[in-house]
Amino acid sequence: MFDPRIEGKAQSIVHEVQLAESIELNDRSRHHVFRLAREIAAYWKNDEDRRNKEATIRNFNEVRLWCIRNQPDNAPLIEAIEKLMSGGSIR
Repeated sequence: MFDPRIEGKAQSIVHEVQLAESIELNDRSRHHVFRLAREIAAYWKNDEDRRNKEATIRNFNEVRLWCIRNQPDNAPLIEAIEKLMSGGSIR
């Protein structure tokens, strides 16, 4: 369910704190470390997803403009690109 990379890093943090402080973290503290690691990962993932979506839309727009300039009679291709840009499917 959770990304194993994030879970592994959270476990490493728990391990390092336990070694440094010579204590065993209780369940509540371990849960807190894991929750924070997941929240931080989600924050960065959501930001990256947004940037990727914007880049994809820009790329589709470039292809659409190229088709309009160089293949103005290819309406099905232009319509397919516009449908993809709006989140639709061309299957």
